[in-house]
Amino acid sequence: MISMSTTFQLDEALTLRSRSPRELATWAYDLLRQLLDTPTSRRTEYLTEFTAAIDHHPERDRIRETLAQFWSHHSYVRVISEAGLPDQVFLLRELMSRALKRLTPVDEVQGDLYVLIDSLNLREADAGWLASLPQSLVDWWADVFRPSQVSILASCKVLALRATNLALSRDLLTLASDEDITKSSFFHLPALVEHVALHPEDYAQWEAARAACEARLREITDMLHENGASASLVFRIRLLRSMLWRIHQVLNLQRPETDARQFAVSIVHGFASQRRIGSVVNASTRRLARSMVEKTGRVGMHYIARNTREWRVMARGAILAGVITCFTAFFKYAISSLVHPPLLLAIGHSINYAVSFLLMQAGGFLLASKMPSATAATLVDAMEDPKKDDMASLQAISQTQFLVTIGNLAGAVPASIIVDRVWNAIFHHPFLDPAEADHGIHMLFPLHSGTIPYALITGVFLWLSSLASGWVANYLAVSHMESAIANSLRVRRRLGEARTAKLAHWVGHHAAGSAGYVVLGFLLGAVPIWVSLFGIPLEVRHVTLGAASLGYALDGARIYRELQWHDAAMACVGVIAVGLLNILTSFALSFLLAIRARDIQHSQARHFLRDVGEKVLQHPVAFLLPDTTGKLPAAEGGH
Repeated sequence: MISMSTTFQLDEALTLRSRSPRELATWAYDLLRQLLDTPTSRRTEYLTEFTAAIDHHPERDRIRETLAQFWSHHSYVRVISEAGLPDQVFLLRELMSRALKRLTPVDEVQGDLYVLIDSLNLREADAGWLASLPQSLVDWWADVFRPSQVSILASCKVLALRATNLALSRDLLTLASDEDITKSSFFHLPALVEHVALHPEDYAQWEAARAACEARLREITDMLHENGASASLVFRIRLLRSMLWRIHQVLNLQRPETDARQFAVSIVHGFASQRRIGSVVNASTRRLARSMVEKTGRVGMHYIARNTREWRVMARGAILAGVITCFTAFFKYAISSLVHPPLLLAIGHSINYAVSFLLMQAGGFLLASKMPSATAATLVDAMEDPKKDDMASLQAISQTQFLVTIGNLAGAVPASIIVDRVWNAIFHHPFLDPAEADHGIHMLFPLHSGTIPYALITGVFLWLSSLASGWVANYLAVSHMESAIANSLRVRRRLGEARTAKLAHWVGHHAAGSAGYVVLGFLLGAVPIWVSLFGIPLEVRHVTLGAASLGYALDGARIYRELQWHDAAMACVGVIAVGLLNILTSFALSFLLAIRARDIQHSQARHFLRDVGEKVLQHPVAFLLPDTTGKLPAAEGGH
């Protein structure tokens, strides 16, 4: 049944032909808004009623002509060529643009069809509704919305020009195998697309050109996979693929066998998705995350002992790292007693931690808390490779982790006690006063202090430092920094051949790890002080640092004859809890990131974790101690 409001709308459309374009755009916007506000269950009925009203109207042809004229506006080219595609060619600019679109108002009826449709806030459900329309309705409205030959030509040419400009940018050209820019498959794309748009019978030429362009993009993607990725490059490669697909869709509109409905659904889907920020971030950073995880996983292989000799080397390195941490704790107490302004205190603690970690990096010593982020990526690599035994890999990882943790504690606690005894012999009192010693013991109680939440947060800091290390490693790989330094004539002239070679080697093998340690130092040293300025209590609970601090506290309390063995036992339990939470938190976050970056199925991950739980219950010692042969087949790979 035709409603009175529908008849009124049609009569109004006839009068709008003699009025301004803004009035016609306002009428169209209201009509579309009324259609979209109708529940999807009744929307098809509403559109059928409206279509029937036009058919029964005495001025049917004039109404259809008015509608077709409205959609033939020159801005229809924007709808065809831009819907669903990013506005910017750089990721950060695109994110800012999408954020601003959410916050700033627009003039919906300024005369731009793209702006009008975008302001309707289309949803994915609208695209699904359009796909479900009866074919009779689709055929009736097809002539109204079908783009003209001029719009098709303009849209394809605009897309081809933008794609060529993007593909021939300097950073993408450096990743291509051809040195001659004219040999790029994108170089002649605009002219070819224009020719095919004017001569649809030569459509095969477009298919060949598209295949060549896709091959070039695959080549660049493979190079990113091998050498490292950047979110900006990944974003632009995805944009190029989207542009090629849109050109393909538009050119297909001229072919009789093409289903125009699919193109319309694609346009609606594009408008529904183009304001979302999360989809752009996820799509663009997934490749970057994978590259970072791969770089971290390669480092993780060095954190797994394969035989008795490597066990001895790692044990020695872990003990020496613990000794260095003993002095880190020493200077932590000294800085706290000498420096009081929060800014200077944060800088002092940060430098103390960073220098200690860099000494470990330079000496090749192992800190247990830094291992989980790297070994988690190695484990996921084993899960992804069917030739590797992931359970055996996990056992090798946990065994090495246990060894290094014990080594750190074996170095930190005795060294702290020795330093405290030397201090007592020289100055005739322990390094810590009675109040500091008492606090050093009680702050590690697992249930009567903030030890558990602080240890969890410290685990997050450890994971964040691994992200920084992975990001730097990826950047150095993408920029070929080691090779650039080694072959730079300017650097050679200033430093000489030998020093340049050493610098290049350091950048290639130690820069990423050093960056991660510096970030960790400032996270541990500065963040707790910064957040305390806002009244948020936060302290560092790092297993090796906590153990070294406890060594000073226990020895001081014993010298003062104030040591309670129950308190000492509770503090030791606290150190064990801190170690578990530091390691498990960092490992879990790194494991989840690696699974996401490598597209490991959730079902596979859950099955693996269930198998791990069963194995731990059956043979817990197998995850702590190696077999009697001292050789770990897990690190070798294979079932």
